[in-house]
Amino acid sequence: MGVMDRDHWRVLEPLLDRALELSVEERAAWLDALRDESPALAEELTTLLSSEQAADQRGFLSAPLGANPEGLELGAYTLERALGHGGMGSVWLARRTDGRFEGLAAVKLLNLALLGASGQARFRQEGSVLARLTHPGIARLMDAGVCASGQPYLVLEYVDGECIDRYAEAHHLPLDARIRLVLDVLAAVGHAHANLIVHRDLKPSNILVTKDGVVKLLDFGIAKLLGDDVAGERSRLTAESAQVMTPEFAAPEQVSGGVVTTATDVYACGVLLYLLATGRHPTAYDSRTPADTIRALYEVQPARMHLGDLDTILAKALHKDPRQRYQTVDAFADDLQRYLRHDPVRARRDSLAYRMGKFVRRHRAGVAGATGTMLALLAATAFSIAQMRNARQERDAALYANKRADAQIEFQSQLMSQIGNRPITMREILDRGRAVLQREYAGDPRLLAATLVQLSSRYADLGDSKIRGELLARAESLAVANHDESQLIEVQCDKVDNLRTEGRYQEAAQLMERATAMLRAHPDPRAEVGCLQTMTDLTNESGLGHGGSATIRRAIAIRDSLGETKDADYITLFSSLATALDREGQHRDALNVYRRAMAILDRTGQGETMNRAIFEHDYAVSLIDLGETAEAEQRLRDVLDRIARSDPSGHLPTQPLIHYAHTALFDRHTDSAAKYFAMLAQQATQDHDSYWEGRALFGLARAQLQLGQLASFERTTARFRAVTDSFGIKSTDDEVTDPRILDARLALSRGDATTAHRLVVQVLRSNGYVKGTQQRVFPGKLVSTLILAAECALATHDAADALDYARAARTTSTLDSLTETRSARVGAARLVEARALLALGDSADARTSAERALVALRNGAGVEHPRTREAEALLARITR
Repeated sequence: MGVMDRDHWRVLEPLLDRALELSVEERAAWLDALRDESPALAEELTTLLSSEQAADQRGFLSAPLGANPEGLELGAYTLERALGHGGMGSVWLARRTDGRFEGLAAVKLLNLALLGASGQARFRQEGSVLARLTHPGIARLMDAGVCASGQPYLVLEYVDGECIDRYAEAHHLPLDARIRLVLDVLAAVGHAHANLIVHRDLKPSNILVTKDGVVKLLDFGIAKLLGDDVAGERSRLTAESAQVMTPEFAAPEQVSGGVVTTATDVYACGVLLYLLATGRHPTAYDSRTPADTIRALYEVQPARMHLGDLDTILAKALHKDPRQRYQTVDAFADDLQRYLRHDPVRARRDSLAYRMGKFVRRHRAGVAGATGTMLALLAATAFSIAQMRNARQERDAALYANKRADAQIEFQSQLMSQIGNRPITMREILDRGRAVLQREYAGDPRLLAATLVQLSSRYADLGDSKIRGELLARAESLAVANHDESQLIEVQCDKVDNLRTEGRYQEAAQLMERATAMLRAHPDPRAEVGCLQTMTDLTNESGLGHGGSATIRRAIAIRDSLGETKDADYITLFSSLATALDREGQHRDALNVYRRAMAILDRTGQGETMNRAIFEHDYAVSLIDLGETAEAEQRLRDVLDRIARSDPSGHLPTQPLIHYAHTALFDRHTDSAAKYFAMLAQQATQDHDSYWEGRALFGLARAQLQLGQLASFERTTARFRAVTDSFGIKSTDDEVTDPRILDARLALSRGDATTAHRLVVQVLRSNGYVKGTQQRVFPGKLVSTLILAAECALATHDAADALDYARAARTTSTLDSLTETRSARVGAARLVEARALLALGDSADARTSAERALVALRNGAGVEHPRTREAEALLARITR
């Protein structure tokens, strides 16, 4: 068979997948029916299937894996027997054989001999999709890899169960039990939707039920990532993805190449429920070919089952128009639960407009005669209708704004009603709030999305980016389904902010560009305020983007013009303004803004709120930049204590943790630094957050070396290297997190100053530092590395080189005139400078530097700091 062009393969691929799912007998009958309709397609498929059978006989995975994969070792697993075979490849039962523990798994192998780049891409996507899903109703991804021959594989949870329809029949389940099985499916699908994943191929063979009655979803090979569509491509599907589906369970928009949303999976779940309830397909019960199935999808209305409200629920779930369906699986599930409780359901019978539309399509000739008269009447009233429509839109917007505000107040009241009279933490309140949302707002997706965003902000206060991300993902899915552009823009900018808090700056910047483009296309002042703040915060922290004090002042001006100046969100705008002023070199102005905001919070009874703690944290970070580390450390410790009181679980936010630990390390409170670096590392490991794990391990290793714990230092350094090799930790605002820094400090502690100096110089060069050039960097980013380079140069008796590095560190640390006398960073640089000058024989300048070092260290680090003591001793020695 010759080379096949891509467009033709798109036609054949779904048919081939369907054929491979059938038994030999079923396949023959199916091909005969297809041959009656399209002899050429049937012939090509027969040829391909013959090639596939020959490939099976040869060992379809290609020669390097051997003629029979049975017994093949892939990572920790050994293949035992085939479980299934489809167009994409095969699934094998595998046993764990690395000796660590016993266990079975399902290993999925790609049929490289049969599929091209399209199928391989879908296979890779399945792994990335499953890695995001952790739900008891979804077969989890346990491992993934590529063997030596280049064969990719996925190791999945092995599910010993039956297809859901066969399970229901074999156990003679009554209707309510079948509905409960579908509710379990909807819960698993809802988790996928919350992670912006639409399955797109839900069908009985992809849904197994274990002997214990546990539902498990399989096969996310053609899942669609909604998050990939935020750049304005929600209305476009690739032809490849549109064609890969099972026609019997495809929604009309899938077949026509329309927009795939959460409502697409709602349709498939509706087909599943109809099938389980009646034993037959809602539209394709008489179909013999794929063409018949697709034709029926458009033309056949599912027959009513005379089951009262269940008929109404299924009519809504199976509506041809996705806009008329349940927009979320949560809303679908809510109505099913109401049906089981014999409560009124939210679904209603078809509207008059829909029935009129059906009437017009059935009686085109009769309606056509009346069309001319109607057009004349419509033309006469078009202007009035346009005016009425505009007024209605303005009214609806105002009503929605009021409804949203009322819903948020009601939600807060419901949260408070959950508390009772016992002590409760903020986290407990928020966790209960998630349950309240599910119960109270599942039937109103628009309000649910808005309230999810509100709740996600409170998790941001706790520094829980994981749950915040889950809530925002669900809100985004709802906004996409609701076609709510303003809500979607708000969610995108909140996602940018969440990425920022995780240190994923490049991803955040890219998403910010897309959100800004969406905002230009759909202006909304309230959404713009949030995006302007997010843009400023991202620029403040990462240096990426174009936000600054002018940008955030614009956001404040918009809120002023709207008269919205009394809520907590308005006050947080001043935090972004202060940080922007910091970045622009107006450091004392920034401190004044922070003080003003904290005074307002204290004066209005909000002194113990999380918002107040965040302001104090940001104030402390500004002090760190100014080198006033003693006060910064004290304030950061106070922040951690405040947060711990609100969340006794012990899980602390990453930003105050890392800043406190670094400041404690600089201030030589090394045991405290080690404790909090270790805490952050443990939290990050539990959260599978490689970025924060790497930063924490780097700091912990430095602290352990400073404490003389060499064995612990070596273990932590090895862990840090493993994280950086797999993830790649880059320089941050706190430190140059480079493993060569750890090697250099270890070498220096062992007296090998030459090696240490060489390594530090390499790090400086790789971070863009060239001696004799000045560039604006975050104060903490290179200062400690420059001081280390100066100390290494002194140890190698290169005093001139040490003086150059020390002066570069001092220049970088000197942010304004006051830092000369208040900054511990300036003091530390001055101290090394004095030692270098003394080694060069310039005792007069050495004395001046030592005196200035002492003043700066006393004010910035405190009189008890070891460097302060060292400066006193050096000055005494010079003046003797």
